[in-house]
Amino acid sequence: MSYSHIPPDEVSLTCFRRDFERYSWAAFRADLLAGLSIAMLSVPQALAYALVAGLPVSAGLYASIFSAAIVSFFVSSRHLIVGPSNAIAILIQGGISGILFTYYRDVTGVEKETLVMQILTQLGLLVGLIQIIAAFLKLGRLTHFVSHSVIIGYITGVALALVINQLFPLLGMEIPLNVSSLYERGVYILSHFQLMHWPTAVIGVSCFFLMLLFKKMDRKIPAGALMLAIVAILGYFTTFSYHYFSAGDNQFLDWAWIGSLAENIVVVGNTEGTGFIPHWNWPYFDPGIMNNLLPVAFAIALLSVMEATSASKSVAASSGQHLSTNQEIFGLGVGNFFSSFIGGMPISGSPSRTSINFENGAKTRLAGVFHSLFVYSMFFAFGFLIQHIPVTAFAALLIISAGNIVNFKQLFLCIKATRSDAFVLVLTVLACIFFSLDIAFYMGVAMSITLYLKKAAIPQLVEFVVDESGILHSIDHNQQQEPREIRFIKVEGELFFGAADLFQSALKSITEDDTTTRVIILQLKNARDIDATACLALEQLHNYLMSSGRYLLACGITPQIWDVLSDSGMVQLIGKGNLFIFDERHPHLSTQKAFLRASALLKIDNEKITDISAAKEEVSLTQEPLHEGLPL
Repeated sequence: MSYSHIPPDEVSLTCFRRDFERYSWAAFRADLLAGLSIAMLSVPQALAYALVAGLPVSAGLYASIFSAAIVSFFVSSRHLIVGPSNAIAILIQGGISGILFTYYRDVTGVEKETLVMQILTQLGLLVGLIQIIAAFLKLGRLTHFVSHSVIIGYITGVALALVINQLFPLLGMEIPLNVSSLYERGVYILSHFQLMHWPTAVIGVSCFFLMLLFKKMDRKIPAGALMLAIVAILGYFTTFSYHYFSAGDNQFLDWAWIGSLAENIVVVGNTEGTGFIPHWNWPYFDPGIMNNLLPVAFAIALLSVMEATSASKSVAASSGQHLSTNQEIFGLGVGNFFSSFIGGMPISGSPSRTSINFENGAKTRLAGVFHSLFVYSMFFAFGFLIQHIPVTAFAALLIISAGNIVNFKQLFLCIKATRSDAFVLVLTVLACIFFSLDIAFYMGVAMSITLYLKKAAIPQLVEFVVDESGILHSIDHNQQQEPREIRFIKVEGELFFGAADLFQSALKSITEDDTTTRVIILQLKNARDIDATACLALEQLHNYLMSSGRYLLACGITPQIWDVLSDSGMVQLIGKGNLFIFDERHPHLSTQKAFLRASALLKIDNEKITDISAAKEEVSLTQEPLHEGLPL
């Protein structure tokens, strides 16, 4: 079978041109409406995820506006919507807080805010460079080694982290500095429940149930945006009324009492410094900090790619669009690289917003650009209200969104599928609970790759019988015990260095247990990744068989395998006459030739044995007895 019809997974700087070749007013209208509907979801999420990461709200907004628009031009998917995400935000928070705790523990105030932005720009620069380099090196296939169980387990852990971490601002409690893991924080909340600030808790719980009410009325309602708008307006007028009426003589309400209640209710704060156009600055560069940020940057880069490709593939399954994994990685890399210059958060693909974009009829990647323009317009029109939103309202929004990011159907599927899938998922979730999230992600990935290599290192050796036309026929268990001079073994799976020893041991056991076998034919058509170690195993097997007067043949050899065997000297060792190349036009021809060659070798050996026996018999007949002529 030829695979030349599969489009190459290349990186292009002009992949967006195809969307504009036949662009129409109908497509423009569809993209415009889709962009508007997504922007209603993006605004509250951009604000909330910036707060989760411990960053100014501008970091989330700039990423959703400018970086997201740039990414839309360079990814292969027409429907992918990117921006800040919950998992990325938590990783950012962990990475930045770790640097601050290690190097700048005593820094506070404005200086601390400046350091946070400097660390953020370095982190974004690292993430962008890692993704761009990976795209040009065509490393997109490496994402296939991370099992879906790891992603589902990690997203589940992120959902737990969102719920536990956001319970603190929801209830008006401070997170103690000596409590780091999710387990410790959960225990702390249960044991210090009396420390909550009840006015904050009342507002947060009210926002929580208000969102549930909106969702129950109609799931298409942007419940988060509507709830934040109501809270922002109430906060604005409450603040205005407090400053206006408390200064006068006629007070309809006890504003002093209201002010005392609101004293400990944390709000987003002053956003006047948040400009509508970001300042272009070179990223801060500190090699010592970058060394510590590198593990977090790798985790963000990989998770960002996994989320984006997952979102793109879920939509492409319905749209029929061909995707390029390396192009998606390049687009994300360009966006994250750009974010580091404007103080934006690292971005990732959003499965929910991407699917809504497709369901709302988006035709081209311009829907993502329109989405960014609408986010900017909303920020421009209503940005003055943001500073009046209580942080507890964002906590309620994030707790509800935590339940939406977990796909419970896929979660139960991974648990029921295989033991290894269930083990990887549970291990990842437990690691999220007891360790930091970046360590938990690496633990899940490492276990996933370990289990993959364990499976890949066991090649499958299946024995068949061959008829005169070269067609293979399977044999049952009883036939496997029958003695055969020619044994045909089909090799399937990886033959890299990790599998070579098992491959050699399995074949040796066959030849040692069965002395009747005189020729072994290996079909290598489905063998993959033959390397030097596998060639050495073949050489040792060949020498072992030759030492006992037996032969090794190979058929179904692809051009790639032939090049490896030729370069390593195996062709000269085994002999060109004993190796048969696979021909796609005649798929059974190489098998037929190998079987005929094996029969010829047996015939030659049999003739030699016959000649040797005849010679011995002739010698014994002509040789006189030793006692003849001796005296009695």
